[in-house]
Amino acid sequence: MKKYLLHIFFFLFIGSIPGSSFAQQTKEELTKQRQSLMKEIDDLNKSLHDVQGQKKNVLRILEQRRRKVAALDELVANINKKIKQLDDDLYLKQVEIYRLNKELDTLKENYKKSIVFAYKNRSNYQYLNFLFSSKNFNDAIKRVAYLKGYRKLREAEADRIKNTQVFLQQNIAQLNTAKDDKKQTLVAQTEQLKNLEDAKKEQEEHLKEIKGQEKEIFAQISKKEKQRRELSNAITAAIKKEIAEAEKKEKERIAKLKADAEAKRKQLEAEAKAKADAATKAKADADAKTKADATVKAEADAKAKKAEDEAKAAEQKSKSFNTEVANAGKVIIGSDGKSREYNPFEGTKEGLKLSENFENNKRKLGWPVDIGQVCGEFGTTKYRGLDVHRDGIEICLPIGTPVKVVADGIVTHVTDFDEYKVVSVRHGKYVTFYVKLVGVQVAEGQAIKAGTILGKASVSDEGDGAILFEIMRGNNNYENPRNWLKSR
Repeated sequence: MKKYLLHIFFFLFIGSIPGSSFAQQTKEELTKQRQSLMKEIDDLNKSLHDVQGQKKNVLRILEQRRRKVAALDELVANINKKIKQLDDDLYLKQVEIYRLNKELDTLKENYKKSIVFAYKNRSNYQYLNFLFSSKNFNDAIKRVAYLKGYRKLREAEADRIKNTQVFLQQNIAQLNTAKDDKKQTLVAQTEQLKNLEDAKKEQEEHLKEIKGQEKEIFAQISKKEKQRRELSNAITAAIKKEIAEAEKKEKERIAKLKADAEAKRKQLEAEAKAKADAATKAKADADAKTKADATVKAEADAKAKKAEDEAKAAEQKSKSFNTEVANAGKVIIGSDGKSREYNPFEGTKEGLKLSENFENNKRKLGWPVDIGQVCGEFGTTKYRGLDVHRDGIEICLPIGTPVKVVADGIVTHVTDFDEYKVVSVRHGKYVTFYVKLVGVQVAEGQAIKAGTILGKASVSDEGDGAILFEIMRGNNNYENPRNWLKSR
C-alpha cells in the first residue's frame, strides 16, 4: 500500500509540473534536429563521393570528414536523449497503468457492494415503508430525491468503471507503442554507432593516405590563411573607415542637437516663465474678485488653474528635452524602453530598427543560399600543428548559384578581391559579408530587404563553387553564423 501511494504521489507531482508541455516540445525539437543531422550526413557522403581522390580538394575532404564525425557524434547524442525520454515515458506510463488498475479494482469493489445491498433490499414494501415513515410531506419529497440520487450514483459508478477500462486500454496501447519505438530507436543507435566508428576509421585511413602529400597540403593551408588575413585586413580597414565616418556624422548630429536644444531650452524657459507669470496674475485677479459674484469668481479660478497647469507642463517639457539631449552619444533607448550600449550606427531610428530586427531574428535568419552545404566551419581547426582559421562558414554549391542577403539592411561596400567580389551589408551595428561573388546586382548605399539577390557564387580555389559567409558585431567581432541562421 505504501509503495502504491508513493507511485501515485510521484505521478501526480510530475503531472502537476507546468513544464510537462515543454517535454513534448523537446521531443519535437530533437526530431527536427535528428532529421537535419541525417540530411547533413547524407549531403556530406554525396560530396565526399564526388571529390574523392582529387588532390586539390584534400583540405576540403579533411574538413568534410571531420564534420561528418562531428555530425555523427551529435546524432548519437540526439538518439541517446530520445532513449532517455522514452525510458521516462515508459516509467510514467507504467505508473499510470498501475494507478488505473488499483482505481478500477476499488470501483468494482464499491459497485459490487452497492449491487449486493440493492439486491438484499429489493422489496417494494421496504421502499414504501421508507417513504411512509417520513415525518411530513417535505421529508417524503427529500426521501424520494434521495432514492433517485442513489440510482443515478450507481449508474455514474458503472459509467466510471467503463471509462476507466477504456482509459486503461488506451494507456496499455500507448505503452506498447512506446516499447516498439524504443526498440527501433535502439536499432538506430546501434547503426549510427557503427557509422560513427566507420567514419573515424575512414578519417584515420585518409590521414595515412595523404601523409606523402603534406607539403602540398601545407602549401594550400598557407595560401588559404594568407587569403584570409588579406581579406580580414581589407574588411577591418573598411569597417574602421566606416566607423570613423559614422562617429563623425554622429558628433555633427549631437552638436546640432545640442545647439538646437540650447535655443529650444531658452524658448521653453521663456514660455514657462510667461505662463508662470500668467498663472500668478490670474491667481491675483481671482483673489481680487473675492467679493464679486460667484460666476465671475469661478471663471477667474478656472483661468488661474489652467494657467498653472500650462506652466507645469512647459517646465516638464523643458526637463524632458534636456534629458534627451544629455543622453545623446552616451546611451541608446531601445524600442522596448530599455537602455542599450551606445553604438554610433544606432544613433538614428533607422539604424536602431535594423539592429533590433537583426537581433530579434537570431536563429531564425534565412540562409544566404537555397542549396549547398557547409564545407568549412567557423573558427579554428588544426592539421598537424597548422591552424586553418575561418571568420565565417564556407558553403560549397554549384557555380552560379544565386546568393541572397539574410536580413534587411544597407549595402555599404562592393569590393573587388582577387578575381571575385565581396559584398558587405550593414544591419545597424551588425554587418554581414558575402565573399566570392560574381555578377553583383546591388550598389553601395542601396537599402535592401531580406532575400534580395546580391550576386552569384564564384569559382573556389578547388575549382568548384563556394562562398564565404561572415557576420560581424560591433567593431571587428566575428560571430558564428550557425548561431544566427535557422536550421535547414
